[in-house]
Amino acid sequence: MTNVKGYCPMGCGKTLFVASGGFVTCSWCECPNPGAATDILGISETEHIVLLGEETFTVQHPLRERLNGDLWECRLHSHLVSLNGPPAIPGRYRVYVDGDGQPLTWVAAPAPTSSSRSSTPSRGGTP
Repeated sequence: MTNVKGYCPMGCGKTLFVASGGFVTCSWCECPNPGAATDILGISETEHIVLLGEETFTVQHPLRERLNGDLWECRLHSHLVSLNGPPAIPGRYRVYVDGDGQPLTWVAAPAPTSSSRSSTPSRGGTP
């Protein structure tokens, strides 16, 4: 068994190993989703996904913003907060930003289907 340096994203601790087929798996028997690390690594989205409502918004940040604390200083989020209303009609968008985090392009993004939320099947919980 090959241990993985890192932590189970479900909060189990340093319990990850590489299972058969290369899947990063939690070894704790009570983990609610032992395949969560593999599911996260299988997410192919690299841009912000924004759900715009009439008066609200929600941002799904790309995983890279978790590195170096960039999530806390997301310029797209700051930009959206500063607006008096939505920058586009309500809907779900993939937002491409420039190097300074300013939104350049808003592209309608269909909601993911249950089969496309992860590139691997869930093994112990819901995706």
